[in-house]
Amino acid sequence: MAVTILEALQNARYNLIDNKGVGLAWMIGKEQLDNAIILLEKGYGLYETADPLLEVYGEAKSVPDKD
Repeated sequence: MAVTILEALQNARYNLIDNKGVGLAWMIGKEQLDNAIILLEKGYGLYETADPLLEVYGEAKSVPDKD
């Protein structure tokens, strides 16, 4: 199931705040938050899927800016 950038932000909030950001949940939440912010800064919208971009480019920093 592909996750939109908005869902990645919601998952990050859960892992960092609702789940008390303990251990692995904190690391996952931070990565989700970082990826979502980077993709938004590159011009991608909240309802675009993040997973296919990350699969193709390996990491959010490598994803090209959206035209």
